[in-house]
Amino acid sequence: MARVLVTGAAGFAGRHLVDALLEGADPAQVWAADLSVAREERDERGVEHVTLDVTDANSVNRVVEAARPERIFHLAGFAHVGAAEKQPDAALAVNFTGTRHVLDAAARSAPEARVLLVSSSEVYGKVAADAVPVSEEAPCAPATSYALSKVCAEMAGMLACSRGADVVTLRPFNHIGPGQQDTFVTAAFAHQLARIEAGLQEPVLRVGNLEAQRDFSHVHDTVRAYIAAADRGRRGETYNVTSGRAIAIREILDVLVSLSTVDVTVEQDPERMRPSDVPIFHGSGEKLAAHTGWRSTFDVRAALGDVLDYWRAKTPAR
Repeated sequence: MARVLVTGAAGFAGRHLVDALLEGADPAQVWAADLSVAREERDERGVEHVTLDVTDANSVNRVVEAARPERIFHLAGFAHVGAAEKQPDAALAVNFTGTRHVLDAAARSAPEARVLLVSSSEVYGKVAADAVPVSEEAPCAPATSYALSKVCAEMAGMLACSRGADVVTLRPFNHIGPGQQDTFVTAAFAHQLARIEAGLQEPVLRVGNLEAQRDFSHVHDTVRAYIAAADRGRRGETYNVTSGRAIAIREILDVLVSLSTVDVTVEQDPERMRPSDVPIFHGSGEKLAAHTGWRSTFDVRAALGDVLDYWRAKTPAR
């Protein structure tokens, strides 16, 4: 049974990753570390829940020394692009300095551990339409504070790797599913629809840019990719985690509306528009497939049904 540390374990992807690690043929001994953990304890599944602030080197050293992991999935991060624009120093402190703390602690207390660094497809920046699908060979050209913080985190991983660490870097594109905050587009649509169905909101759906085309994966696929990279990825390599195709935000909206029980009016909200939007953006997953055998099984209707059902369950009727 492998000893595994997951940072950011209470986050959207982190929760699904912990579940996936426990459900495999050889379930892992999981240390689930997150800033939100109020009481450190072992749960009924045997998961050790521990408090971790990645910006605090002492906190990171304590957790890594206690866990002595064979694998570290570093998911903890400042995750929202818009929020990072408003708090760029905080984003850099969490995403870069936090990553450096994890790598330093691993070098000290778990030098043989494989460290999976979760970066982001945002590092590619404003990619021209004729340059997609984007491969890992494309240059990093961060166009947001969030992307800059992730590029810095990747550089920390490269430095650690040059010093002997076993580091693999992942660049996930958008992933969706139950549990995602409604600051992200599919959850924002689904939450509004759930509120309209419950009679808590007028039947008006407020949206941003519907013409952009983006790469979406189900979070269950995404965490399978993380595990595949941990098992079979190559030291020092960087991998896209992608469905390999782009879907228009308008199509996402249309599917969600078709799954709902209400008729709605759609209104564009200027506050939901992103100035750095590019018309189309998706990635190539061929490298990850070639090295690990992982491929996306994304079904847009099933994934969006999961998202809508999640928000229905969280939304009380009026």
